[in-house]
Amino acid sequence: MKNTKKSLAVLGICTTMAIGALVGFSGKLFPVTQAYADSPVDAQAVQVSDLVIKFLGVPEYEPNRYTKSNGGKWAPEELEKGLLIKAEMKLGEGNPDGMMAPLKCAFADITATVNAVQATGKIEITYNGLTLDMEQGKNFATLNDGKTTTTLTMDAVVTPYFKAIDGEKSEDGGQYYACYLPVKFTAEALGGTVVWNEQVHRMEMAFAFYYSDAAVTPVINGSSAYTTVGMETGAYTYSGLSSKIKDTTAGAANTSALLKAAVNVVNPRYQNDDGGWGKTNTAYDLLNDTFTTLVGHAYSTFDNGSTHGHIKFLSKVIRLSKENPSLFVGHEAELATVEKGFWKAVKYLIDAQNPTGGFPQYYPYGVGYFKNITFNDNAMPNVMAVVYALTNDSGLTDSTLCDDFAWARAEIVAQTNPDLVTLGITNASLKALWDSGLKFILDAQVKIGAVTTGWSQQYDAITGKPTGGRAFELPSISPSESEAVLKVLINIQNPTTEIRNSVQSYVNWIQTVGFTGYNIYVVKDRTRELASDKLLIPDGSTTKLFGRFYGLDTTGAYYGLKASDKITTSDFYEIFSGRDGIASFTLNNGMSERRVGYSFTLKGCDTNATTLLTKWKKALGE
Repeated sequence: MKNTKKSLAVLGICTTMAIGALVGFSGKLFPVTQAYADSPVDAQAVQVSDLVIKFLGVPEYEPNRYTKSNGGKWAPEELEKGLLIKAEMKLGEGNPDGMMAPLKCAFADITATVNAVQATGKIEITYNGLTLDMEQGKNFATLNDGKTTTTLTMDAVVTPYFKAIDGEKSEDGGQYYACYLPVKFTAEALGGTVVWNEQVHRMEMAFAFYYSDAAVTPVINGSSAYTTVGMETGAYTYSGLSSKIKDTTAGAANTSALLKAAVNVVNPRYQNDDGGWGKTNTAYDLLNDTFTTLVGHAYSTFDNGSTHGHIKFLSKVIRLSKENPSLFVGHEAELATVEKGFWKAVKYLIDAQNPTGGFPQYYPYGVGYFKNITFNDNAMPNVMAVVYALTNDSGLTDSTLCDDFAWARAEIVAQTNPDLVTLGITNASLKALWDSGLKFILDAQVKIGAVTTGWSQQYDAITGKPTGGRAFELPSISPSESEAVLKVLINIQNPTTEIRNSVQSYVNWIQTVGFTGYNIYVVKDRTRELASDKLLIPDGSTTKLFGRFYGLDTTGAYYGLKASDKITTSDFYEIFSGRDGIASFTLNNGMSERRVGYSFTLKGCDTNATTLLTKWKKALGE
């Protein structure tokens, strides 16, 4: 591979021209140029393949930012993670020169760091050898490239400011402030190429840079025996792990690999001090030595299989060691480390439950919808399944998880393990955890008039009422998450009358919703930003479809809609929404990005519920 000098001045023009990297976005072609002077690191040789081209987008009308790499597709996320705050247009609608927006999260995608201190009004941005200093209310900034300092001037209308976000706290418990920066000025000061996409009212910025230390991540290897995403998604079964360590040829090596992965899982670089883990959604190789040196900090969460997935994996490892002690001789120190991390995570479960009995998406720190009690992606149902297994010897319909945690229940009863004793983990504390969580689930089942329906994706952490998540996830009833709750409820031994009524009510309700006569059609269109679209088109189909979301009333008034416009004949209606957060009875108007990138329709919700009910009744002997 050809080497080139790591000169930031050369990076802007010469390197880009050398590799022919003319980058197109917004339907036009722009050379990615940088306004950098020579850096002290000029003498370092780097690979041309290390050149990264990143695009950032800030829309006018959505509470989002967009990112893409090289020629990929735009990936949206909130401007400020967890919050639904938008850019502000100080010079009027559609005028890009007046766009102000929080850029901390967007700039992190180009390895830039925004350090904004509301108390002093000072803002410092560091990126690729540059330091940009600004101040609240001041119309000038200073740019230092390591050798010289230049003063830059901005329009007085777009000077930086801090905005207090109602009801939100910072990590230290004080008022949460979002720092609004002049988007065009800031991006250009850091060497970005900036254009305004008039068609979608979005500021788009291109940056070219070599990977810095901050951009280096652990090795991604989907072929590894153990990855973070494999653990998060529950890919590692007890039987599969057991077969590996008992293999007559590779058993010893497989045992060592399993323990290396488990030790890396509880490494302080990965497991947070609070006992939880952040999510990765990535196949980071748990067997690669770079993992514990390069894995970055992420706030503890139950989202996307995190934390409860880690606990399940660790429990299987410890179970194997206790059932097959001869195979783990010589690994006592590693096992002690793994078990210590396991109990630390169980304590996290106890700490994370809020006073209503629910589990938030993030704990202990989260802003916006991260604080909500979250059933989305089966977060709380999966946590409850773990708590059940920690407190019950068997499940009514499935004892797999209970079997994996049998060793833990025995240690909880014995109270001889110093780790769990020190943490105050007792059978009583876990039973209280379960009882409180179950009460929340039963109370949270949505009632509309005289009809008991299903469950919402998110609930307010204080009131316990249905609330929204991301901008397109409005307060609603969700069949997908309701099915996950149903699986928890039907697994409870000796179900109470309240549990029985809850199960039967949901199964009855889901039979009454859904619609036929329509189908989802994918339209390929290279002129569209995402090169395709999805439309819900009437075609006389007899296949029953269900909405991802159902309204919280029967009139549409909750969302400002009229029930006469709905497509279903049921009293309960499907709702759709894009990233603008506006509810609609149809999938086909606006929201094209979400139509392509999200599944707003489901199949089999009624038959799935009936199957679970039949399984439950059989287990009950009814």
